[in-house]
Amino acid sequence: MRVLRRIAALAVLAAAIAGCAGPSNRDAILADLNPAPMSPRAWSRATGVYTGAIRATTQRFGFEDESSIETRLDLSGPPNSPAVILRIMKGYSTAWTEYGEWKGTFTNIPDERYGTQGSVNASSHAPDRALLILRRNGASQLAGIWMILTFRPDGAVDVDWVGYAGWRGSGVLSRAPSLVTPR
Repeated sequence: MRVLRRIAALAVLAAAIAGCAGPSNRDAILADLNPAPMSPRAWSRATGVYTGAIRATTQRFGFEDESSIETRLDLSGPPNSPAVILRIMKGYSTAWTEYGEWKGTFTNIPDERYGTQGSVNASSHAPDRALLILRRNGASQLAGIWMILTFRPDGAVDVDWVGYAGWRGSGVLSRAPSLVTPR
């Protein structure tokens, strides 16, 4: 009888962790993306360094949780296999935590992986989008975060953030100014 109770408790816990950001939200995102990569010309305008904030909220167990994610995104490489370095600093407040912070670096560049918290699966999608799937190292590897980037003509990027356990957010990243002046 105890074994059945433990299995039932684990099933409830798994359903709670999956939250609202389960397969249905992610399937809808994939259905909205064009499978073809961005054109090389459009991708060349999208590569660079972007910074900004993403605001995210979730509604779980009757409580609303909030987070602010300061982001630095480095995009390079070809459109069919983008190279990404993503640095985030997340400040959050939940029903159980008054305030917490978390810093992380994610990349798909082998030379940059030492000391990172996870990896990135990156893909570009025609005409002006990219999908970043962040996977943390360790036990929570399957609880990934999805970032849908929509590149605007003015050089900014609209971000739609779909996280684990129901986190959903949005923000705008701006292109960082170049520190090298053209001659």
